[in-house]
Amino acid sequence: MDGLITSELVEPGLWRLADPMGFLAHLVVGEREAALVDTMLGLGDVRSVAEGLAGGRTPRVLLTHRHPDHVGGAYRFDEVMMPAEEDGHWDETERFAAEHRAAGVAADPRLADAPWAISERARPRVTHVAEGDELDLGGLTLRCVALPGHTTGSMGYLCPELGVLLSGDAVTPIMCLCFEESLPISAWRATLDKMEGLPFERFFTGHHRHAFTKADLPSWRAAADFAERDRGIAWHHADVAEWEGTCHLCPCPTADVDSPDFRAVITRGLPAPRRRGTRAPRA
Repeated sequence: MDGLITSELVEPGLWRLADPMGFLAHLVVGEREAALVDTMLGLGDVRSVAEGLAGGRTPRVLLTHRHPDHVGGAYRFDEVMMPAEEDGHWDETERFAAEHRAAGVAADPRLADAPWAISERARPRVTHVAEGDELDLGGLTLRCVALPGHTTGSMGYLCPELGVLLSGDAVTPIMCLCFEESLPISAWRATLDKMEGLPFERFFTGHHRHAFTKADLPSWRAAADFAERDRGIAWHHADVAEWEGTCHLCPCPTADVDSPDFRAVITRGLPAPRRRGTRAPRA
């Protein structure tokens, strides 16, 4: 299948890539080097597409966290960079990636024949990155910024020259804090506060083409506050059977879950079953 991975120029120096499942990655192209932030699920050849956009250069690969919709395409590369806390979970990543892919094939049987990096290539070598590390691409810099919450070691990559933060899943309209590797709402709230002080104008997630700004952060603080006092409802991921939690549907201006204005927080564990009301015995 041709054209599995599409690309669009966000602005000079920044490209957005999308795979057939709708997962996103971002390519930053400097004068000397390019860097690919996340790699989607691994359907198609993200390396070839990124090299074409980067003038034939193989980009450095920076991963925001361990989840399969962000690291599946990493198998196309010999070496990648990621936080130490997010490394070492490749067995789990491969298992969950297979479930994602199966759901994609069920929706579009043509994807059964699509190239899939995880089945074709070995795991990449990993170099660890930490808060404050920088990658000089020539005219553009990427700085590692720890954004814990979604996972323990979630990392964002800040490009001060573009005024852009590539944040992965650190802050999203449907905010998942439901995994074993997720942190409590209080830790995520600290990340929101940290983002307020970072030198960026807009940030991009791994699931939305919409550019978010610091003006959006108060709505996530309100969502955090609401989730802490709300009982919530049971939630189960549509593709990965093991992913479940308690969904807190926060007050927001839309009921469209695909809207950038939608707000929900999913926390760890299912809600306790409601108790049946008891009646006083009749005399």
